[in-house]
Order: sequence, then structure tokens, then C-alpha cells
Amino acid sequence: MSQSAVAISSSEGSLSPAARVELILSQVSQLPTLPAVAVQVLAATQSADSSAADVVRLIQADSALTAKILKLLTRADLGVRDEVVSIDRAVVLLGFDAVRNAVLSLQVYETFASVEPGEGSVLIREEFWKHSLAVACAAEMAARAASKVRVDPGEAFVCGLLHDVGKIALDACLPKSYGRVIAQCEMKRVSICDAERAVLGLDHTQAGKRLLDQWSLPRSVVECAWLHHHDELPESVQGRDVVQVVHWADNVVRRQRIGFSGCREIEPIEPGALRLGIAAAELARLLEQLPRRMETLSELFGLGAFRAEGVYTRAIADANAELGRLNAELTETNRRLTARSRAYEAIRAFVTASGERDGVGDVCAAGAEAVGRLFDAREVVTAALGPGPLLHAGFWSAGQTRRAGRCFDPSVLGPDPGWLRPETGEVLAPAPHALQRVWRIVRECDPPPDCCVLYVRHAGRVIGAAMFEPGLTPPSQRAGREEGESLSSALGMALASAAARADAERLSEDLLDLNRRLKSAQHELLRTRSLSMIAEMAAGAAHELNTPLAVISGRAQILARETEDENLRRDLQTIIQQARRASDMVTELSHFAKPDAPRKARTLLKALFERQYLHWQERLRERGVECAFEVHDEAAGVYADAEQTLAVLDALIANALEAAPSAQPRVQVNSAPGATDETVRISVTDNGSGMTPDVVQKAFDPFYSNRQAGRGRGLGLSRAQRLAEINGGRLWLESDPQHGTTATLELPARED
Repeated sequence: MSQSAVAISSSEGSLSPAARVELILSQVSQLPTLPAVAVQVLAATQSADSSAADVVRLIQADSALTAKILKLLTRADLGVRDEVVSIDRAVVLLGFDAVRNAVLSLQVYETFASVEPGEGSVLIREEFWKHSLAVACAAEMAARAASKVRVDPGEAFVCGLLHDVGKIALDACLPKSYGRVIAQCEMKRVSICDAERAVLGLDHTQAGKRLLDQWSLPRSVVECAWLHHHDELPESVQGRDVVQVVHWADNVVRRQRIGFSGCREIEPIEPGALRLGIAAAELARLLEQLPRRMETLSELFGLGAFRAEGVYTRAIADANAELGRLNAELTETNRRLTARSRAYEAIRAFVTASGERDGVGDVCAAGAEAVGRLFDAREVVTAALGPGPLLHAGFWSAGQTRRAGRCFDPSVLGPDPGWLRPETGEVLAPAPHALQRVWRIVRECDPPPDCCVLYVRHAGRVIGAAMFEPGLTPPSQRAGREEGESLSSALGMALASAAARADAERLSEDLLDLNRRLKSAQHELLRTRSLSMIAEMAAGAAHELNTPLAVISGRAQILARETEDENLRRDLQTIIQQARRASDMVTELSHFAKPDAPRKARTLLKALFERQYLHWQERLRERGVECAFEVHDEAAGVYADAEQTLAVLDALIANALEAAPSAQPRVQVNSAPGATDETVRISVTDNGSGMTPDVVQKAFDPFYSNRQAGRGRGLGLSRAQRLAEINGGRLWLESDPQHGTTATLELPARED
């Protein structure tokens, strides 16, 4: 590899695109310069002080160059026959420009011929120069035949010969990179200019312009190397006519398929000929004479023998090869389009089948059908992580209706579900062992040996997979990577959307539950504050009332002992009784306001129920009430103050007896596990007429009673609830006006 190529490749990754282009152009500028003879001849023909003798003397100094120029200029169409054997005679007959152009053509060619192809070069120099020489010949003949443009034929020849010089310059500087350009041009069937810009960041027209500017060649030559791919140019462009001639000649040679160009675009030549003013007869003669002109000049430029009759044979062979490549490309394109059509249809059917409210399991089932139709599978099992810790699965079988699969704990796949981290980045791969276990769970059989998996990705991660048993056609022939990725993305979006909906619904339910609990807590807080105020008031009232009640009761008792009037004694006894009753009410208020601190200990429910039964059995028997005490577990107990617990049960049983009907009264006392293992529930149920919701809501309010006037003070349930709360429990009522009421007491089962 040349030093320039090494310099560019080593700095390629660190330079900006603009800096890299400038570096390449600087390397182009360092290519070998024109030989001294060419430079001196060019200077002499451009100087007003030079004479014909000066030009002749410069050329004759190189005998080999003299022989080649004479052979190049000896042509019947120029009126110069074989007997012209001297340079001075050629200068007189043809002029400085013709001789100068001949010198430039030969010297530029020999300059590049001396540059050995670098390591990795794939550009066939002989084919490149055949194309360039053919363009030179076609441009020269077009300049003579054109009536609408005025271009010197010799100038057109030089411009045509050097129009693609940028290609060989880039190949000389960057042989490996230019090899990639040619490979991309052939593989992707793109223009060589597009391939050059994609690989190098610049094209051969820029390189050619920089090199020819460096050599100080005529402006028309530079413009042709730079602009020959443009057929329409503004009039301000110097050498506009010769650029148009070379552009047309380049298209003619590409159409004739002479040499290597790398340009895929072939325009019709007739419109261009019309723009240049080339008549139809002249065009036909040009196309006929071009191969013969190539025969004459090919050996002179060291390109070997060129057979005119072989041009058409090669053109037909090249055209057939091109048609073969195009047919193969069309076949491959048709295969890809068919695969994309299948993918589109599978995605369309999947989107149609997936409802907006479908859950993850439903999407898995619809996705299984889509995968089955795309890959012509016999059976498909899909699996995806759903909301929460569950794994959802779906199933589809050819000829059957899809169905949602089961939902199970992913731990059945083992401690590490490896399918979440595929071994490769491929969308389609053999099914790993973890996913094969999913197949066994869903299908209850082993997966097929050739089981494949389509990984479902969303937001850069795997969220599911579809395993399938391939049909007769291999999956890679049914759909390519792009189709698999498209279906994978569609499934991923649908699964993510379904999971998001489920999460949103669960969040909505959680918010509703939280709102209910918040309202309940607010209500409980308000009730607690009310009870606290009532308790403080009751405590103050009890303290203030006890003393006057004691005085009233004491004085009434003294008067009753001293008086002999029976009527007065009866009245005094009434006062004593009511004072005692008022004192009891004060005592009850005191206990409600400031209950004793609970002395918590673990007590078996069985022992509590036995004490309750002994306490109530006489009254139950008197009223003929059927009463049953049932403990759900002999070892069950509560961690609370036993006496206060009994007081709560007393209040509940008393209320149940009051509510029980006179005919077949029944009271049931049961225990049961609480909402958690930390609590135990005791329920007291009667078969009375029940309570309305309004009464249930007010039942725990202090001083509220739904009994007939005078039958109760309305503190029983309030005090029972207060005792339940100070023991770490809670008390609530459930009532049906048709089937009675159940009071439930929940207490801790063990110490915190």
C-alpha cells in the first residue's frame, strides 16, 4: 500500500468528513506531475512569443514521443497522409493546438501508466483507458459533426481522454477504498459517483479537477473532468460546449459498452445529438466509425488489439449478463416483496383481531396466529410477561381457532428465565431450553426438534417470545429479518399497550380502594374526635353530678327514716331510687369517658365462651332463647383484657337478646380466623328484624338508642366499641332487615 493510502486509512476514524475530503485531495495533488516535455510544449503553445520552431524542437528532443505523435496525427480524415514524416510538417498542416493536444494525450496516459496499481486495487486499468479513449474518439467525431456548437476536435479528444482521470487518481491514492467503491457499485447497482461519495466522501469529478488544476492544463480540460456528468450548464461556464460534447460522447460509449465506466445511467443518445446539431446520417456514421477508430488508436496507447467487430458481440454478452443480474435481482425483489406482503397481512390481521380492551393473554393468542400465518407454522406458542409477576401464554394451531393460554408463575421455568436474554441479537433463532419448558407447560408435550422462536421486543428489550413448529417452507424463505422485526415490533407494541392498560386498571382500582379507605379513616377520625369530646364532657359531668346526687340521696334517706307519713315515705323512696339511678348513669358515663387501662394477656376463646354461657344461661332459659357458643379452634385465643372482652360480649349478647323475636328467638356466638393470621373474630348473630342502613350507621353513636323510649340509655355499643379499640381491635355491625343482625368483634390473636 502506498504511503498516502496508509496516511488516509490511519486517520480515517479521527477526521471530520470535510477534513477527510481535503486530505484525500491533498494526496491526489501529490501524484506524479506531467513530464517536462508536455509542460514545455503546453507553455510554448500558450505563449505569444513562441514560434513553430520552438514547438518542433521540444518534441523532436524525444524520438519515441515524436514517432507516437506522427502516428496519432497521420489520418486520412485530417488530410494528413503517411508521407508526412516530420513534426514541423504536422505543425504547419494542423497547427499548434493539434500538436499540443496530441502531446497532452500521450503524456498524460504514459504518466498514469507508470503508476503501479496499489495493494488491493481492483480497477482494471486497461478497461478504464479503453473507455476513456473511446470517449475521446467519440467526442472528436462529434465535434466535427456538430452544427450547433463550435468545439475544436483536438480539444474534444483531450477532454474526452481525461474526463474520468479522477477515478484512476483515487485508485492510485486509495486502492483498497476504491476497491470498496467498485464492489458497492456492482453489488448495489448504483452509480459510481454515489458509491464514491458514500465510501470516500467525494467523487472522481472533484479529484480530477484538483489534479488537472495542479497540472495547469487548459480550463476546458479541467471543466470537462469536473462537470461532464451534467448535460445542462449555464452559459457562464467556460468551455460549456466542449463539456456538453464530452457528456454526450460518454453516454454513447457507455451505450456501446466499451471499457469500464462504473456509471449505470444510460440516456438515449438521439436527444443529445439533436441538441448538438448532429444529423441522423452523421450519427449513424459516427456509431459505425467509432470501433474502427478505436482499432487504430488502441495499440498506440498500449491497450492491445481492439477488434471492431467484437464491440457488438461484447455489448450483447454484457447486455445478456446484465439481464441475468437484473432477473436475479427481480427474483430476489419479488421474494422480498412477497415476504413483506405476508408480514403486512399478518400484522393487519393481528391489529384487526386485537381489541382495544384485550388483555395480555388475548394479545398472546392473536400474536400466535399472526406468527403462524407469516411463517406458515403448524403450531405456535407465545409467552409474555404480563402485569405483575405472571407469565401469560397463547396458542394457535393451523386450521384451528386461536385461544388464550394459561397464566402461570414464571418461577416454573427455573430460577432464571434465560429467554429474557437471547444469546444473539437475531430476531429469529432456535428455541432455548427455558422457552421449551413453556411449550411443555402449555401443550403438555415436548416441543418439536426444529422449534424456532421469534423474540418480541419493545423499547430495546425482550418482553415476549413466539415459538413455532415450521411448516414445509423454511422460516428464512417465508420471511426475512425485516419482516420478522416488523411483526416483532407490532407484537411488542400491542403487548406493552395491554400491560399498560392492565396496570392502569389496577392502579385505578387501588386508587378507588385508597379513596374508600381515606374516607373511612376521615369518618373514623371525626367519630373519634366526637367521642373524645363527649368523653371529656361526660367525665366533667360525672364529677360535678356525683356530689349533689350523693347529698340528695343521703338527705332523702334520713327524711324517710324520720317521717311517719306513709305517703311522704313513698315519695322519698322514689327520690332515693332515682338518685341511685342517676348515680349509676354517672358511673357508666365515667367508665365510658375514662375506661380502665387494659391488662392484656392471652386468653383462650373457649374459656371466654364458657364464662359467657354461665353468665347468660339463666336469662336465656327464662326467655326460651336458643343460644349456641361455637369455637372454630380449641387452641384459638385473643390477646386482650379478658374482663373488658367479656364486657364487650355482654353488650353484644344483651343487644341480640333485645332484638330477638318473641317467637323462636335464637342467638349464635361463633369464632373464626381474622382477615390475617394476627387476628381472631367473634360474631354474635340474632334472628331479629334487623336494622336499616341509617340505624346501622348511628348505632355506635353515644346516647343513640333505637329501642322504645325509656328502655335504654344508648351507651352499650358505644362503650363496647371503645373497649374494643383500646384493646387493639375493632367492632362493626352487618344487618339485614329480613334476617337479623351480626355484630363482629376482631381482636389481636397474639402479642405484637
